[in-house]
Amino acid sequence: MMTKWVPALFCSVLLSACSSTPAKEQDDSEELAGLPEFTEQVELDTRWRQTLGKGPGSVFNRLYVAEQGGVVYAADAAGDVYSLDLEDGSQNWKITLDQPIISGVTLAGEQLFVVTKDGLLHCLSIADGEPIWQAVLSSESISPVGYDAGRVFVHTIDGRVTAFERADGRQAWSYENAMPVLTVRGTSSPLVLDNLVITGFATGKVVALDKVLGIPRWDKRLATPDGRSELERLVDIDGTPVWEDGRIYASSYHGKLASLNIQGETEWEEEGSAYTSPVLALGNIYLTLDDSSIQAYDQRNGAVQWQQRALAQRGLGQVSAIGNHLLVADDEGYLHVLRQVDGELVGRLLMRPKPLHISYPNQSEMTNWRLLRGRDFGIRSHLVNTREGVLVYTNAGDLALVTLEKTGDDSQ
Repeated sequence: MMTKWVPALFCSVLLSACSSTPAKEQDDSEELAGLPEFTEQVELDTRWRQTLGKGPGSVFNRLYVAEQGGVVYAADAAGDVYSLDLEDGSQNWKITLDQPIISGVTLAGEQLFVVTKDGLLHCLSIADGEPIWQAVLSSESISPVGYDAGRVFVHTIDGRVTAFERADGRQAWSYENAMPVLTVRGTSSPLVLDNLVITGFATGKVVALDKVLGIPRWDKRLATPDGRSELERLVDIDGTPVWEDGRIYASSYHGKLASLNIQGETEWEEEGSAYTSPVLALGNIYLTLDDSSIQAYDQRNGAVQWQQRALAQRGLGQVSAIGNHLLVADDEGYLHVLRQVDGELVGRLLMRPKPLHISYPNQSEMTNWRLLRGRDFGIRSHLVNTREGVLVYTNAGDLALVTLEKTGDDSQ
């Protein structure tokens, strides 16, 4: 019974804690007044834009896009799955599932994986979207699945990680981690290594499971519940751990960023409360903190290299490393470009639709926006870097390919 009411109860908490609510209705002057000034050194341009549906809106679904071989795969919350051409956004195929989609898509070779609201894991063919198999989950899953050549691993909101055979959807094993009274609406995706499946849980622990048997091999606590209220004691790990050169990097809400070896031993740890995953590039770790500041750490020892606080409280998502720059989106639909070397802001693009083309005489600018009121134009989906540009999927259901070009002022 606990797993049924806890996520619903915490939805109201999430609205403020995770900045997942739609941005307040403001006119252009008010929005621009809240944005930090910067000198443009990178120009962003929208190459193409397609509306896939209404999008996830303010509902905290984990709808991401994937790209492989010049083909883009995306899902809409209403139940549609799309295949699009990367060059121009034209549609290759579209299928419609019977239930709303709450997570996906995950691309694994010739298979696509999405999870629907009724707790079903769907395995689809990338060729035409046709179903290959379905598997019943113990609860909802709102994070992308992990996978290897033979199995797919799903983390559900009741604290379970379950392995299914990719060939036919048969369950191989299931591991359950005890859940606290309240949790953040989100879960960590499993990190799949040669012999281990590593997942962060709402208890503030990173747990390494045997990939074959599903039994725990080690666990490491990144955060300890502390405080009088359940809200103060939240210590979820919602970001997915990352792996590079024999090291695991993971972060926790109300906890730390840590580097662990394959045996789960701590190499270093630093303060860094976050909902998102760490991002590795150019020898640094970049992390969006829970107040929407961005911090860079030295990958070798965790030393703080720089912190960018100009975008604090703007509901930033996970950063993406694009060349020598970082790209991050906010709750109002802006893309921001930072230099990796020092975190300086060097570019910006508003992805929100323009006002209605009809102009009404003697009316304020807000009148032209009236049909767009109440919609969430923020960006929660991860940004996907491709050979043609960056794929951006908005909460309003628009998928766009954005290109970055340095101007003459960028000496980095």
